[in-house]
Amino acid sequence: MSNADLSKYKTIETIVGAVINGAFSLLFVFLIFGAMEQVSMQGESGLLLDSIPQGLAIGFMGAFFPSFLTRKRIRNGQLKLDTTPQGRSFLPVNPILRGVIFAVFGALLSISLFAILIFGGNITALSFMHVAILKTFWGVVLGAIVAAISIRLALRDYGQPG
Repeated sequence: MSNADLSKYKTIETIVGAVINGAFSLLFVFLIFGAMEQVSMQGESGLLLDSIPQGLAIGFMGAFFPSFLTRKRIRNGQLKLDTTPQGRSFLPVNPILRGVIFAVFGALLSISLFAILIFGGNITALSFMHVAILKTFWGVVLGAIVAAISIRLALRDYGQPG
């Protein structure tokens, strides 16, 4: 696979991850907060606490599926690398374990973002529309970050011989 094809593969998979995670984030905003006019930032039904499962889900799915599919494509010959990538990463090669690591990473980033909004921005509540926009945007951004990193690591780790 040429460098241009490999770059195209990374870009497409990153965009797919971003769009899917944005769509799921929006869906869950409607399921969880759809009946609310205002959504609190803190408390049992607040965005700070809700950011944890969003980060966990995006981190896990955003790393597991690209890792699993890239490994499968390399093994089946659908994705051929012209050169052997240099060295493996420190991550486990099992896509499920990678997903768990990225899930923790996603949750930590998510709770950090919402904590900054609450404590740094002094935001106590948002309208439903603002929540929908914020959570969808965050799903797209975090999904893209996780997919981009996990795809590059998958190509590096699964492209190794033996």
